[in-house]
Amino acid sequence: MTRILVAEDSEINQKLIAHLLRRLGYDCLVVDNGEKAIQELARQKYDFIFMDVMMPVMNGLQATREIMSLYSEADRPIIIALTANTEDADRDACVKAGMKGFLAKPMQLDDVRRVVEQFLTSE
Repeated sequence: MTRILVAEDSEINQKLIAHLLRRLGYDCLVVDNGEKAIQELARQKYDFIFMDVMMPVMNGLQATREIMSLYSEADRPIIIALTANTEDADRDACVKAGMKGFLAKPMQLDDVRRVVEQFLTSE
């Protein structure tokens, strides 16, 4: 079973990505900031984290850097950026932090499917 964590502060986007994931046959747990994502990851192993880049308390870039420092490559989830900022510099910052994929908001079903399938088949 694929375990998915979503870190997203917008309630509308939380509902949207959870709905899209359910349509693809996946369940997820949703938290509203990067600090809670790190706490949840310490409690439970996840295969994927869909990580909003801009959140209160701890943003997605900070949380990703923290996860990269806490977990070995074998033990850390694949982190996918969720952001409305789609410039090359934004993508570069996500990659530099350790994110493996990138989803532009608003998220679409086919984009979520493509990202999940890309990494499930590459494992």
